Amino acid sequence: MTDLPEPGELIDLLKLREIRQRDRINVYLYMDEEIAKTSNVMDDVDKYRMVDPDYRPVLEIEDWLKNMQKHMKQIEGPGANVEKMLKEQPLTAEILETGTMQTAVGPRGYIKALLPYLDEMEEMEVREAKGFK
Repeated sequence: MTDLPEPGELIDLLKLREIRQRDRINVYLYMDEEIAKTSNVMDDVDKYRMVDPDYRPVLEIEDWLKNMQKHMKQIEGPGANVEKMLKEQPLTAEILETGTMQTAVGPRGYIKALLPYLDEMEEMEVREAKGFK
């Protein structure tokens, strides 16, 4: 693995996805700060595996992007594109930890990251006057 981000660093989601693909690691995005800062990635993956992705407090980045794409299509129609949106309105996640976890196919690197709360994202949009027509 090359140059993984350090805990405390804020990293653009598209950059995190690049790191995931380049280094073949898992990137777990947490939506709940309390769970993110007090739990273990392996336990969370197990615990929330059977929960609908819309209600999980943690998703692997590819699952998060697919879920966002699904919701955007419901709102904006078939032309919605989550990657385009993230290029135009970058979203960063705070790195909480990096490490290695045991998977069915052997050890695999991971990054645990926290997304800003939805209301924080909306505040960022308002401050930057984005998303208004």
